[in-house]
Amino acid sequence: MTAVELISSIDALLAQQADRTAIERFADWHDEQCSKSTSSYRALIPIERPRDGEQYAFEVDLDACSGCKACVTACQHLNGLDPDESFRRTGLLHGTGYLQTITTACHHCVEPACLSGCPVDAYEKDERTGIVRHLDDQCIGCSYCTLTCPYEVPRFNRRLGIVRKCDLCADRLFAGEPPACAQACPNDAIRVTAVSIRSSVDIARRPGSTLVPGAPPSALTAPTTRYRTRKAMPPDTVAADLHTVSPAHGHPPLSWMLVITQLAVGAFVLDPSARLVATGAGLLALGGSLLHLGRPLMAWRAVLGLRHSWLSREIVAFGLFAILALASVVVPTSPTSPLHLSAIVAGVAGIWCSTMVYAVTGRPLWALQLTAPRFALTAALLGSAATLAPAWVITSLAVAKLAVDGCVIWPLARTSTALSRTAYLLRHELRALVRARLALACAGVLFASAATFATVWGLLAAAVLTAGELVERHLFFRSESSHRMPGGIA
Repeated sequence: MTAVELISSIDALLAQQADRTAIERFADWHDEQCSKSTSSYRALIPIERPRDGEQYAFEVDLDACSGCKACVTACQHLNGLDPDESFRRTGLLHGTGYLQTITTACHHCVEPACLSGCPVDAYEKDERTGIVRHLDDQCIGCSYCTLTCPYEVPRFNRRLGIVRKCDLCADRLFAGEPPACAQACPNDAIRVTAVSIRSSVDIARRPGSTLVPGAPPSALTAPTTRYRTRKAMPPDTVAADLHTVSPAHGHPPLSWMLVITQLAVGAFVLDPSARLVATGAGLLALGGSLLHLGRPLMAWRAVLGLRHSWLSREIVAFGLFAILALASVVVPTSPTSPLHLSAIVAGVAGIWCSTMVYAVTGRPLWALQLTAPRFALTAALLGSAATLAPAWVITSLAVAKLAVDGCVIWPLARTSTALSRTAYLLRHELRALVRARLALACAGVLFASAATFATVWGLLAAAVLTAGELVERHLFFRSESSHRMPGGIA
């Protein structure tokens, strides 16, 4: 190589090195801007930790939000989430002459329902900062927090078998860096601030208080997120996806557990001679429920939340029922013996806990006045069928159960937007299941009427009615469509 060629090659290499990448040029620009002004990413978080009576919270400037989803992408990548997973979402509000994008994540509530409902204490709320964290190593993947959180913030990760959620990027926050979503927003629409806990509770308790139009009632959990805007929202402002409905997850193992435990308790209460059948059904129900867990080998932890979780209480109550019922089979006793009566009390308590597991979620379809009669009638109906009760008893209970179920489809659908969406699902997308449920109930009543001539008809009636109740409980989950944070941006 000649001297001229060598010099030319060196010049080419130097020119190539001088051509910096886009990332390097942005870093230079960022450092230059920060040196010129005191405004930087540090301005997106409080200078000091929250004082007594305060906690951290997100503050969103709606006027600055463009719906670009930079926050969603940053949350996903900087937290190492799966491709289909993000702790932040975007939505849309619209009204007469009004259109507004909105970004939402965990609201780090003053009274987090995810924490109070968790049966394994896999959540903690930091006393100093108010941040609600999920403890991945303690989670068993029961997904109950996805039902108790009215904002549907916790999301189940099938690959890991656990639930995960936003923790306000606490590690970054304590190092003086803003959360990923706030740092990525090109318009500085998201920041972290310190808010008064008392003020958050007072705002949540105001009649009709919600974070934004269409959101769940704030009184359920006292969320701390602040949405700011200088625009006047028209009275008809609604979420873009208000009338978008689709069937929810059916939770088959939960449907199985609820129906079969109620059958077991009903049979045990109504006929002492059916102890063996009731005990077997109870054990099958509890065993089937393990299929619902992302980490079934850690199911033993589900009793840790006994002080505050109705799910833990349900598990303990039905566990005691199974043990006591089995003991009454091994050591036959009279129906008035303490052992037999204790099993009855445990079983009835289990059904009550099952009712409260869903009633405390605040979802209109699962309200106490709807859920309690449905669960009680299922126990009475299937218990009667399993013990070959007279046909008129089974028929009366089946009619009563269908009447209670029908209340959701017709009259109550006019009282709430959430129940209206449920009624729509039952009349349209889920109508085939509704018809199947009705057909099974009618067939069960006919078979029960024929049981006078042969016991086999009675057993067939019990099997068909049980199948009908399993379909009904599947609809109980799939037709739930409660209030939610606005969506609408694909």
